[in-house]
Amino acid sequence: MAVKSSGSLSFATDIVGEFADSTPHSLSEFYGGGSKVPAGANPGIATSGTINFNSFYDSVAATVLTISSNTNNYDIGAAAIAAGGDKSTPVILTINSGVTVGSTSSGTAAMYTGTGWSSGTTITITNNGSIVGNSGSNATGSQGSSGSGGSGGGSWGANGSSGSGGGNGNTTVNSVSNGGDGYDHQQTGTNLSTIFATAGTRTGGSAGITTSYGGGGGGGGGGASGTSHSGGNGGNGGSNGSSGQCGTTWYVYQCGGNGGNGGSAGNSGAGGGTGSNAYNQWDNYTAYGGSGGGGGAGGSTRNNSGSAGSALAGNTGQIS
Repeated sequence: MAVKSSGSLSFATDIVGEFADSTPHSLSEFYGGGSKVPAGANPGIATSGTINFNSFYDSVAATVLTISSNTNNYDIGAAAIAAGGDKSTPVILTINSGVTVGSTSSGTAAMYTGTGWSSGTTITITNNGSIVGNSGSNATGSQGSSGSGGSGGGSWGANGSSGSGGGNGNTTVNSVSNGGDGYDHQQTGTNLSTIFATAGTRTGGSAGITTSYGGGGGGGGGGASGTSHSGGNGGNGGSNGSSGQCGTTWYVYQCGGNGGNGGSAGNSGAGGGTGSNAYNQWDNYTAYGGSGGGGGAGGSTRNNSGSAGSALAGNTGQIS
């Protein structure tokens, strides 16, 4: 509480009581900025020379802070020092109505105490506004492994082999998808207490989603032609298959089937092509080309939710 704002002042009761001075008392102990009277909260009290008793009206043994407009990443310790206080003096902090204390990063709380506070210090907060942690971002995680392409068929109508399936998307959440904390009591132990005289709105940031795409399936290998021309190999996930070998045999132009293209992220690879048939006009028979192998299946895409931030974080046992 503070010294009263009007009426007669008692040195022994009002002033000594507010600033907790022990006997013997000396008026010089009550200069502004001295060991008893925080200068930042009491700018009217003389720092030397004659002390006017009337300057002690509304004086307070604390550093008084007011947040009157929207701000981000508010460091209470740094603000107290900038206002002429220190980390051994209690802090009285007011967030005005309609004001939001937010954060620019989910890795930093909207409001935090800092560390290095002396034993027995208190921060009293009247929150008439909002303390809101930063929301987590949607992000892209690690993609699953690509499937391998199938082998092309060898000579004389051999079939191509199938491509392998792509790996599933990763389950790891990118840290940026986690929501940030609202208020973080960073001082460990029992040196510092935070007292919310008015709780107001205190909210952790919402979680984002990390999307990890499955790997593409491998393409199937192409079948060999009905003679000696082998099929092309299927492409790995995301890459193109190779062309089958071609040539002229028995006066017929023939090719092994082309390898199938690998699938893009999460998609199946294409099947390999079938090798062309060969007709032997002297022996009057047909040698059939081999079939292309099937494309591998694409891996599954996974959407992993981050964690929502906490309204109150850190040494929460010291928050009341």
